[in-house]
Amino acid sequence: MNENDLRVQKTKKVLVETFLEILEHEEMKAVTVNSICKKALIHRTTFYKHFYDKYDLLSYILKEKFQNYFSIDIKERINHPFESIMDNLYSDMKSIFEKQKEDDTFFKTMGDFFLELLRHDIEKHADMLKFPKKLPVDLLTYVYTANLAAVLYWSEKGGHHYDGKKMDRWFQEILPVKIEFQKES
Repeated sequence: MNENDLRVQKTKKVLVETFLEILEHEEMKAVTVNSICKKALIHRTTFYKHFYDKYDLLSYILKEKFQNYFSIDIKERINHPFESIMDNLYSDMKSIFEKQKEDDTFFKTMGDFFLELLRHDIEKHADMLKFPKKLPVDLLTYVYTANLAAVLYWSEKGGHHYDGKKMDRWFQEILPVKIEFQKES
């Protein structure tokens, strides 16, 4: 399928907009591919030509939404992950997050997607980072993303809604391995 084809782009746009609209009113676990297609006025076979299931559609949406996030300087993303997320994603999807707050599958899908992107991001920029060299990079990224996930989970499940700056400060304090940047020559 040609992703540049205008029909493909229009179909994906309608599916994305419809799904986001539905997620503002229904928990993801209650949403079906049929309900998305019915509201979007698109046949199910057309949906499956573009997406494997509703989770694949959510991943596609998140990938699109995270484009702005990855345009932020890597130092900001590493040192201020919560502030970066809040500025680039949370404001766009706040009403959806509020509706989905009890839906574990929504947050698991979103969390897994984000943590995988972040892991690749850190590994890609490992040469810019200063950390104990005896640690394998993949272990460092695992520890970093696991701690990030723990803080996110604590915040969501405990109903602790703090601003990004405060969460970044706490995150940096509990992070067992400090990540700094190499001095530029």
